Amino acid sequence: MDIVSLEDARRQLRLGSDTSRDQELQDWITDAQDWIEDYTGHTLSLRDVTQTFTGFDTMALRAWPVAASAVPFVTYSDQAGQPVAVPSPLIDVSRRPARVVPWIGSRWPSVPAGTTVTVTVAAGYASAGDVPRNFRRAALLLIGAYDADREGGEIMQVAEQTARRLCGGKRARSL
Repeated sequence: MDIVSLEDARRQLRLGSDTSRDQELQDWITDAQDWIEDYTGHTLSLRDVTQTFTGFDTMALRAWPVAASAVPFVTYSDQAGQPVAVPSPLIDVSRRPARVVPWIGSRWPSVPAGTTVTVTVAAGYASAGDVPRNFRRAALLLIGAYDADREGGEIMQVAEQTARRLCGGKRARSL
């Protein structure tokens, strides 16, 4: 799923119905979405995201948003190197970052120090309409700058500054 359609990008660049640059526009849409994901930490399209941790201490996910109904898949390797699935983990999305926690009334398995734990969970927005509007505006702004300033000069710098302002309120913060 793209947060900006080819039609939106053509309209932004005033190309009308000209489809001759669609591949280039699609690349720019992808680049703009990647920029927004890198800057904000938001996963724009719904997909499975995998993250590894050392042990079961605090498993705070970089991926956001994560639906409260998401079911994390948690595994680790036993001493023989065989993968072991952890039964019934939960996701706590009451704050950012989302955290993977054991089922209520249970505890994580006891594992040797340094054990790698892998968490896979569905993260991202279910549809383009769910994505914050400022992210869409930032993507269109970046696409316009990619077209106007192919060398990445002053126009691109101003566009990125403006995109940062548009996306800044949704960016992950840490104290």
